[in-house]
Amino acid sequence: SQTAWEYATGFADLVEETPMETDMYFRIASITKTMVNTVLFQLIDDGLLSMGDTLSQFRPDIHRSHSITLLMLSDMTSGIADYSTHPRFMEMTLVDPLHVWPPDSLIALGTSLTPLSEPGETWHYSNTNTVILGRIIEQMTGRTLSEELNNRIFEPCGLFHTSFPESGNDMPEPHPKGYYIGEAWLPFDWSESYDISVAWAAGAVISTLQDLRVYAACLTDGALLSTESHTFRMSHEVPTTIEGGYYGPGILRYESWYGHLGGLPGFTSVMLRNPQTAETIIIFYNAQLTNHQPADLAKKMIDYLSKSPLAGSSPD
Repeated sequence: SQTAWEYATGFADLVEETPMETDMYFRIASITKTMVNTVLFQLIDDGLLSMGDTLSQFRPDIHRSHSITLLMLSDMTSGIADYSTHPRFMEMTLVDPLHVWPPDSLIALGTSLTPLSEPGETWHYSNTNTVILGRIIEQMTGRTLSEELNNRIFEPCGLFHTSFPESGNDMPEPHPKGYYIGEAWLPFDWSESYDISVAWAAGAVISTLQDLRVYAACLTDGALLSTESHTFRMSHEVPTTIEGGYYGPGILRYESWYGHLGGLPGFTSVMLRNPQTAETIIIFYNAQLTNHQPADLAKKMIDYLSKSPLAGSSPD
């Protein structure tokens, strides 16, 4: 038997004081990266790609592409800078938040910045890496990333309330308003105020609590990959700047828990699962606060679960 504890608190809409509900749609942001990297591994299982393939095979125009491998793009050690730190990107998202960004223009911005390190040298979280992988997936399959995610992840896992909008700003109902607050209290609704092409492969997926619970098991049990690929994915890791966090190919490990964090204007999230105990933690906030992160709450939950009398016993 499996026990699920679902709980919602606070407001989905601060102005109307609409209560938050557990069945609402959220932007899951960078949790998307786990899905894109799963498709990458599936193409490796299909014999179309290898983690040792160099970027020069797909994008010889990118600086140092001969020294950057698919694995470096996947585990964030390529040294390629994050397009979201480019002054032009930051300016455009403020001036014209509904601007539609073709993925190649995001790649062009990221690769025009000074590299953060030598290829393979050190971990630097960069959205550009995953956007490049998304384009390689499209190149190798001849289909859109949206089609590949639908066919390879959403349908096989039974994620009926999960979607990957390539662009556009609207969200399915019901969804909470998303408040980007940072340090300043500003109850402005960001949920549908920007075009999601700003994130694309790095963070465009919309999902629900229930779907992510199903997906977390699919991901960490290796249901979608060969044993060889799954074993490699769960064991290859590099140290990060996240306290207690280690990063693998599109997957974050904290202690015995695997998953990812997500953050976009208006939304923050965490999805972590311990495959040994089959315990899952999913937390959504409809705000992007500097000092209150879902990851902080997840750490407290992990600490509590590790001390509970049931620790180490898996559900029947």
